[in-house]
Amino acid sequence: MAQRYHIRPREVAFEAISAYLVQQKLSSGDRLPAEREMCEMWDLNRSTLRSAIAQLERDGLLEIRPGSGIFVAGPKFNRNLQDLKSLTETAQEQGMTLESRVLSLGRIECDKQFSRLFRVVLGTPLWQLTRLRCVDGTPIMIETSCFLVDRYPDIDRFDLARESLFDLFVRHYGSKPVEGEEKISITRATEGEAQLLGIEPDGPLFRSVSQSRDQDGTLLEYCRAVARADKLVMTSILERRESE
Repeated sequence: MAQRYHIRPREVAFEAISAYLVQQKLSSGDRLPAEREMCEMWDLNRSTLRSAIAQLERDGLLEIRPGSGIFVAGPKFNRNLQDLKSLTETAQEQGMTLESRVLSLGRIECDKQFSRLFRVVLGTPLWQLTRLRCVDGTPIMIETSCFLVDRYPDIDRFDLARESLFDLFVRHYGSKPVEGEEKISITRATEGEAQLLGIEPDGPLFRSVSQSRDQDGTLLEYCRAVARADKLVMTSILERRESE
């Protein structure tokens, strides 16, 4: 005897809200009805409705603003994994505004990993720059870049909250990034990361590790970053290569 499938209340609420967004042609920044009104509209209890709203917020479709209400979320920041462009360039192309806050800038010494990556001896000084990156006023990423002091000896004289690191490499030091690699994984936000990014502790984050190199294959920058999964989408172009 076939078993009947019972749709869970949260799934009903999820589909009801999703359909409402389409039917009402709501767009970024539009406000949804109050929770009480939505419960009456679809005959839902408040806990079921809130569970569905929380899922839609995690998916990046809704935004809950305490004291203001529930809104359709804005567009996500799109990172093309095949472009070796600065975040500043990428934001400008998407009509968004990128702002940065320098969290720290200092010198560290190369350990075994960095000595191997940069092909220098142990103890060689590196700059370590950590910045909070915000798109249209919303913090989306914490980025830590490491690069050789000898190659960029006085980079601390620049306003790194406003300047693109790649632009400085090119314009002032003749170092043009032309190739690189990036590895993406999923992690959970620490309390410190959550506070900076404005999310709950243990929330999902993208974690990326990237390396940028010049035309000679010399490593220019090693970068580690964590980014909000609800505000960032990563894309890539797939191509099928014919076998030889």
